[in-house]
Amino acid sequence: MSEEKTPETNPSSESLIIECLVSPPLGTNAYLVADPASAQALAVDPSCVGEELLARCRERGWKLIGIVLTHGHIDHTHDTASLARATGCPILCHTQTGPLLEDENRCGALWLGMQLEPAHATRLLEEDDTIALGGQTLRVLHTPGHTPGCMCLLGDGVCLTGDLLFRDSVGRWDFPEGDEEQLVASLRKLVARCPETTRLYPGHGPETTLARERHQNPYLLEWL
Repeated sequence: MSEEKTPETNPSSESLIIECLVSPPLGTNAYLVADPASAQALAVDPSCVGEELLARCRERGWKLIGIVLTHGHIDHTHDTASLARATGCPILCHTQTGPLLEDENRCGALWLGMQLEPAHATRLLEEDDTIALGGQTLRVLHTPGHTPGCMCLLGDGVCLTGDLLFRDSVGRWDFPEGDEEQLVASLRKLVARCPETTRLYPGHGPETTLARERHQNPYLLEWL
C-alpha cells in the first residue's frame, strides 16, 4: 500500500492540479499533473504505484497522456514500462536518462535490490523543451548532479524538482554518476529561473516553496 499525501491544488481553477502518491520502498513521490480544463494528466515518476496512479485518473475522470521521468533511478521509474504498456502512453525523459531505463546497473536496480523491466523512451528531451498538457505547458530545466540526466519541470508557479532539491536538503551526489559541482550549478540555475513564490514538488519528502528553501535550506545557504 502506498502512503497517500493530501492532494495539492493550485488556487486558480484553471491552474494545474498536482496530486502525489508516496511509493515504497524508498518513500518516492509519484505525481499526477492534470489540466482541469482538458481533463488531461501526466504521470511524473510513477515509481512502484503505476496502478494506483491509473486508478486515480479513472476516479478523477482524467485521461493519462504521458509518463514523464525526472531522472532514471529505479525508485522513480519502476512501473514505467508496465504503465506505458497498459495505457499506450509515451515515455518522456531527458536524453541522458534514456539509456538508464534499460540498464539495471546504471538505474540502481542491482544495488537497491529492485527488479528492472526495461523501458524505451518515446521522446527524449533537452533544456527548454516543452511538454503540452491541455492548454498548458511544462518546461524542461536540465539539472544534472544527482544523475547526468536529471531535469526539473517548470509550470506556472510550480516546479517538480525530482531529486535536485528537497525540503531542507538536496539530492545526493555520491551515487555513481553523481557530481557535486554540477549539483551546485543546477541549484543556482533553478534559483535564477524561478521566483521565490514557486511551489516545489520534490522527489522525496513534503512539498515546499523556493522562498523557504532559499532562506532555510542549509545547503542553499552555504552554496548560494
